[in-house]
Amino acid sequence: MRIAIVVSDPLDWTAQALLASFSAKGMDAFFLNFSELAAGIGSGQSFNCAGVDLLNLDALLVRDLGRRGASDVAFRFETLQALQEKGIAVINPPQAIARAANKFATSRALHDAGVATPRTFVTTSFKEAEKALHDFKKAVSKPLFGYKGRDIVLLEDGIEADLALLRSIVERQGLIYLQEFIALDPPRDIRAFVVDGKVLGAIYRVAPPGQWISNLARGGRAAACPLSEELVEKATKAASAVGTVYCGVDLLETAQGLSVIEVNGTPSGKGIFEALGVDVTEAIASHVHQNCYLRGR
Repeated sequence: MRIAIVVSDPLDWTAQALLASFSAKGMDAFFLNFSELAAGIGSGQSFNCAGVDLLNLDALLVRDLGRRGASDVAFRFETLQALQEKGIAVINPPQAIARAANKFATSRALHDAGVATPRTFVTTSFKEAEKALHDFKKAVSKPLFGYKGRDIVLLEDGIEADLALLRSIVERQGLIYLQEFIALDPPRDIRAFVVDGKVLGAIYRVAPPGQWISNLARGGRAAACPLSEELVEKATKAASAVGTVYCGVDLLETAQGLSVIEVNGTPSGKGIFEALGVDVTEAIASHVHQNCYLRGR
């Protein structure tokens, strides 16, 4: 079985672990960087990347699509959709990756599935954004298609500098995604890793001293988090709502219980491995082996 792992950095810990886990199950796995993606339409359709005919693959595992701009990302997603339609297993499914990548789409999916999530407001209008910030008192602005905790900003109502920043974000990005800020002491969130509807483990991501952003890519520290019935239920329900095979579900501890803030459709497995010794890529490889390899024999 030939399976391509789409990744922009071949030295990425999770990509290397996926390669080892696929190889351990006897599958022919290799890396592909979608920066070399090409498609042609004539008498038929062709999809190639770095000399590899993508239509000859059995499966394609997306670790990192890479990005240059909106047009580039749209082309890559359309290619994933086309490959899936032609019978190639794409993991995560392109619809799930797109839903997870778009924070507004994630928020809608969580709400519709009855999963607790912080109050959220998205608008293209500065006046509407100002009203929302006044209602929230404090809000977190996140890029609609952000990743690794980049460009996340905490805004407070009544602060002139924050209102100026609010206006700047709307004008620069064309819209703003605001989520009600929930203060925690210590500042931390929970990352639960879900594969095939099962929570394999969870970690606390603790913010560095004096900071409130807890992403590991921003200096956060991973620590073991016990699995509660509520955590397992909400994490699996969130994964199902977005439609992922594997994902990282991020939750906050609130006075009303756990609240899901994001679902990551291309998560790193490094943090949970370092904190718990759990290699989630083994479960991902087992899913591919069971659902794409054995069924195709």
